[in-house]
Amino acid sequence: MTDNNVALTSRKKVLLVDCDDRLTEQLGKSLKRLGMDTTTLPEGAQDIPADITSVIVEIDELQSRQLVEHARQTGLPIIALSKHETLSRIESAIAIGATAMLNRPVTQSSVYTTLMMAQGLREQINTLEAENARQAQRLEQRPRLARAVAHLMLELGLNESDAYERIRLLSMKLNVSIEQICSDIERESLVKGVRN
Repeated sequence: MTDNNVALTSRKKVLLVDCDDRLTEQLGKSLKRLGMDTTTLPEGAQDIPADITSVIVEIDELQSRQLVEHARQTGLPIIALSKHETLSRIESAIAIGATAMLNRPVTQSSVYTTLMMAQGLREQINTLEAENARQAQRLEQRPRLARAVAHLMLELGLNESDAYERIRLLSMKLNVSIEQICSDIERESLVKGVRN
């Protein structure tokens, strides 16, 4: 068994959203054979229990948009289930944040394959979103870098590239981010400004 298989089958519950009774029973049987439990929530529920690890949502009868949006924001894999694989259904699935689509009739192998694909894609999306957030934070720090470079240029009589190089080398020497070095330089210049 691969790491993905272990991760998937060790998961506790799959939330079924807006599925009719027959479909809920059919998915429940397929998922039980894969070692997973299913659960549903009462109509109007918006909170997702902590033990939910993925969501299967019937998009032909979708009524629980807020619940699905909450699942997307939580970073759970969402699988859109539909009777028809038309362009409009695929667009609907993408719009709700689905990372995979399961077509009816549902088979055990299609459920397993779709769950694996949804999990893998959701992990990739979560990683990319975290990296985007990290890069956005670094971008927000760029004015601080400009102020630190300007400070070193004025205080030490360096040109721009030499000032930046000093910051970069200090960052590497101390094994601290450039942003942290710039913050420290800025704080030190504020302290000097208060002393003068």
